[in-house]
Amino acid sequence: MTTSTRTRRGNQDGSEPRQRKDGRWQANYPIGQRPDGSTILKSVYGKTKAECRAKVRKLAQEVAAGNMPAGRSPKLIEWLDYWLINIAPATAKSPQSRRGYKNKIDNHVRGHRVASKRLTALTPSDMEAIYATMRTPQPRASGHPRPAVSESSVAGLHRVLRRALNVAVKRGFLGKNPLLLLDSPTGGDFEPQVYTTEEVRRMIQAAQKRDDEARWLLNLMLGPRQGEALGLTWPDVDFKSNKLRIERELFTLPWAHGCLLDVGGKPTCGRSKGVHCPERHGGGYFTGPPKSSAGVRSATMPTPLRNALLRHAQTQQTVRKHEPWEPWVDQGGVERDLVFCRPGGLPMYPKADWNAWRSLLAEAKVPAGRPHDGRHTAATTLLLLGVDQRVVMEILGWSQISMLQRYQHVLDEMHQDVADKLTDHWSTEPAEPVSNVVSLAGRLAARRARKN
Repeated sequence: MTTSTRTRRGNQDGSEPRQRKDGRWQANYPIGQRPDGSTILKSVYGKTKAECRAKVRKLAQEVAAGNMPAGRSPKLIEWLDYWLINIAPATAKSPQSRRGYKNKIDNHVRGHRVASKRLTALTPSDMEAIYATMRTPQPRASGHPRPAVSESSVAGLHRVLRRALNVAVKRGFLGKNPLLLLDSPTGGDFEPQVYTTEEVRRMIQAAQKRDDEARWLLNLMLGPRQGEALGLTWPDVDFKSNKLRIERELFTLPWAHGCLLDVGGKPTCGRSKGVHCPERHGGGYFTGPPKSSAGVRSATMPTPLRNALLRHAQTQQTVRKHEPWEPWVDQGGVERDLVFCRPGGLPMYPKADWNAWRSLLAEAKVPAGRPHDGRHTAATTLLLLGVDQRVVMEILGWSQISMLQRYQHVLDEMHQDVADKLTDHWSTEPAEPVSNVVSLAGRLAARRARKN
């Protein structure tokens, strides 16, 4: 009786070469993972077992170097899956950005007929077909068609596909990116929802009667992004220097299945969504840096906001004396004493925060909008008050001067003010006194009238 000396091969060693009926030797090697967690295998062949093993070693070196192994051109969806898992993380370090890439591909490419075409067979018409489908309402089993997406969404997918296919060209899987032969889709003209001075006053009055007053004064006066506001901690608020520092944002990631997949690729736990899987992983609340390096910033608190935060702190301290409360621990093991949170100190649900904003708007009897519209209102107000554009960029955490162009209508009015002042200054005839008070309400009302 002999004892086998065969050792178990590691997951990254590839399979042991086996001889096929045609006499050739074949081995498989894992070159990546699909978004669902299943392994992408590539087969290599050799006339002898030794040749096959040599090809496996060469393939392992290519994968280690970050190169998609050469061979038959991959299908579009195969390449996009590989790009998402192995290449995109190097440039899109934010988990939210990578999730956005995946959502765009899953929603608009994965189920499309073009997804199964080989990269070398792709044409500009194929890409136009994907965009045409996005622009057309699609039937659903419920009987209610899925509405067409916005041009901004089409432009967003175009940017993602262009990046992925540019890499395919560099790696030698595609001769020329077909998207470069198309005009880039452009989103519709940006028209932010901005509230007038009177509407903001009503919102502030309504907020003063609520427990979350400080949350909405912060939104309307300094305009942080939702994740930045929900990631704010008490150590970030310095009441002595009257400064507020923003250096992180709170975000959520979806839960993934932790169970095995059956032969049909379906999770064995029987649940359709990862959040319900008993072995779920990867989801929940996380903290990370703001959207750009410019997002790390400090701002001086206006007196109404400072007072509201003081009241919020006092209320929270009173609650802590009577209810269980402890700082939330983030994914890095760091305790975060959140300013805006659920009872007990846990992070606020973004959707609950959104619903609270809608409730405030309804109480104030102002047009419906998103929490991000408070950010637009803050930016517009600062510009109309004559605050230097660079200072506005610092307060809002903008990284590019081009962001100001989204408020061109405001900038045009500011330039007109300068022209009017120069006219009055150099006029040889006496001019009527001009008020220095900026009427945000009047200007916004006039702009709305022009739109109608």
